[in-house]
Amino acid sequence: MSQNTAATATRPRVFSGVQPSGLPHVGNWLGAFRNYVAMQDGYDAIYCIVDYHALTSTHDAERIRRNTTEMALGLLALGLDPEKAILFRQSDRPEHLELTWLLASVTPVTWVERTPSFKEKKRNQPEDVNFALLSYPVLQAADIAIYKARYVPVGKDQAAHLELAREIVRAWNARYGAVFPEPEAVFTDSPIVKGTDGANKMSKSLGNVVEIFGEEETIRRQVMSMVTDTERIRRTDPGRPQACNVCQLHRQFGTDHEAIWEGERSAATGCVDTKRLLAERMLTTFAEARERHRELSERPGYVEEILRAGAERLAPIARETLRECHERMGLGPR
Repeated sequence: MSQNTAATATRPRVFSGVQPSGLPHVGNWLGAFRNYVAMQDGYDAIYCIVDYHALTSTHDAERIRRNTTEMALGLLALGLDPEKAILFRQSDRPEHLELTWLLASVTPVTWVERTPSFKEKKRNQPEDVNFALLSYPVLQAADIAIYKARYVPVGKDQAAHLELAREIVRAWNARYGAVFPEPEAVFTDSPIVKGTDGANKMSKSLGNVVEIFGEEETIRRQVMSMVTDTERIRRTDPGRPQACNVCQLHRQFGTDHEAIWEGERSAATGCVDTKRLLAERMLTTFAEARERHRELSERPGYVEEILRAGAERLAPIARETLRECHERMGLGPR
């Protein structure tokens, strides 16, 4: 199957990579994937499932393959259109790794040592501080630069990583000549989406997610387990919507959040009422995506076909970028 994008020379190129973490959850949608779908109409959009990156912390081959397929299936169900955007698997375009080495030659070690992801993973997996963890930001820069992408849709928690990508590209251009544009962030409208614990970013590794494609009762149970205003002890106590994660999420699922907040402030409604309403609105919002997911799940080989077609479409761009780099860096014959 071919992937026919509406890309033209006049359309700015956008690139973003997503970890193969299985089926998307609500935090993924609000934090990034909603932007993915919105941008596919006005941009030359390229989206990548970064299975090379997953190797920094996951060493289970079947898990990576399964999670890659599930993530791709979820993105397609949520509205990513392979006729408008390219979706591919990172390891199907090994040019990413070669460009990583070329960019690494201009990247000081101190730059990558200071990145939040390296520091965080050193804390979280002290028994597995591998070299890939350190080089992760350089591969991230290569993912973007190989296609000369101008814009990168990210959550604000990724701002530091994108700034490092800009620094790496700037350093390479300064030494070898202007080949790569400096990528610019396109931030989502949502702040960092907190999980059911009300304290940490929604994350599968923390077990604090609200699913999109789970059973309806599972989703209701997850929403009903959400921590709300910890200072509201009794149903008759006035609530603090600004401190309640459920109230904040109502901003994303409806247009009447001010009325909902006023109900909490006045104690006209309780936290249980507000959570039940949020659960129903989430199910309604994602009803079409959930049906689409069921349909696509019944088409064996469809996801693999989409991923491979996307990688093939990108091959000429990736190879031309490396040819330019080889010429500038003195690799191979003139």
